[in-house]
Amino acid sequence: MNTTLKSMLIAAAALTAVSSFAQDKATLDLLVKKGLITAEERAKTLDEASQARTASGVGRVFPKEDATKRLTISGYFQTQFQSFGSSYTTGSTGAVKTLPSQQGFIMRRLYVELLADVGEGITGNLVMDISGNTTSSASSWIDRAMLSYADTYGSFDLGYRKVAWGYEESTLSSLFKASSSKLLTVERGITNRYWNEAEKNGRLGFGAHHVGLFFNSVANPQGLEYGLAVTNGNRDFTAAGKGQNDLGYYANLVWNNKVSDNEKYAIGVNYGKNKFFDATAAANKNATMEGYNPFVQVQYFNWTAMGEYMSTKLNDTQDGASRDHKPEGYNATVVYKINDNFEGVVRYTKLDTDGRGLDINTLERDYANGTKQTALAAGNTGNFFNKSDAWYLGVNYYFTLNALGTAVYGPNAKIQFGYERANFNGTLGSTSSATGAAALNGVVTSGNKATVDAIRLQAQVAF
Repeated sequence: MNTTLKSMLIAAAALTAVSSFAQDKATLDLLVKKGLITAEERAKTLDEASQARTASGVGRVFPKEDATKRLTISGYFQTQFQSFGSSYTTGSTGAVKTLPSQQGFIMRRLYVELLADVGEGITGNLVMDISGNTTSSASSWIDRAMLSYADTYGSFDLGYRKVAWGYEESTLSSLFKASSSKLLTVERGITNRYWNEAEKNGRLGFGAHHVGLFFNSVANPQGLEYGLAVTNGNRDFTAAGKGQNDLGYYANLVWNNKVSDNEKYAIGVNYGKNKFFDATAAANKNATMEGYNPFVQVQYFNWTAMGEYMSTKLNDTQDGASRDHKPEGYNATVVYKINDNFEGVVRYTKLDTDGRGLDINTLERDYANGTKQTALAAGNTGNFFNKSDAWYLGVNYYFTLNALGTAVYGPNAKIQFGYERANFNGTLGSTSSATGAAALNGVVTSGNKATVDAIRLQAQVAF
């Protein structure tokens, strides 16, 4: 065969190589087999094709800014079925009223995360929940947006993220990381939601998402880790304003001891001091919160256990007069890994608002109060209860996946099923405030109570 024809064959194979590696390799193998080109020419052509693919950008994602070293795209989604049954008991008569059940499907989360590494220890992180089914922020779909700088001393974050408060929401220990995708239960417990969800119907908005400056020490599985944060007082993107200091302050300390991959221990405490953001008040004066959150976490082979206590002193003015409240909560979770695919979960959580009040549907997620909640006592405002406790029993199934020939089990693909019985006790009465509006007065009618049974089934895929 003449040189011209031979060159044309090689050039054609090389052009094919740029668009399809598998096809070009097969073509060149055929040419070598037919004796039309040599093995050396085949290798040279493959090498030139590889360089051409790299130069052309085939198989790459190009960030807008040239300085970006690496752009990582990840996320996960959750689909959930939930069913509620509930009953109310009026203390004066002992009458029990069973309410109609509630069922339905929801897209619980649709998270997309972008992580850009621009070098020199500087990164940008944006996490969005486009499900429209979250209360993680006032903007409803931003979960995290921050600029970070890391060096040998630790990392600084400037922007919108979670403060460390409550095991199920966030934990400082590098041995036990908590996130929405790694929750051991289908939903967070009532105690966690009372402190960390946005200010509404008794919830404090104390932890979880805030805009501010954060510092975390480097990961230390065999010693101390700590963190500090100065943030806006409220859980929105902007300051509360109203011509006052609306800053919150947080500090965290934990001691880790990693004996092995199967034996880990962590004990620590979270501290916070913040303002309660009252959107209707002319100023947030006297609405201050300060509290502690000690915790312990243990993994011993197939067993994992966590226990924590939350206590916050709050000076409130919701009825026109200064009154101190000291809400307290407990949370305990035990997990047993049955095998690589299955694990069982038990959780108990208890909350005492100390006369400040809680509303069922703001703590038992997606439970609808509506007109179904009839007044249980004269003067009761919105059926606010004083105390609550709940038991959760569930099972998690992790699919067997394969990564580079190795079996992988974890949150990448899982199904969770859980049943929760939540009890609410003692409704709060109301009185007219200085402005004439009805407000809770801290007087508890102990006989009134409610029970909510929740069944949830959730499937998740993370990537």
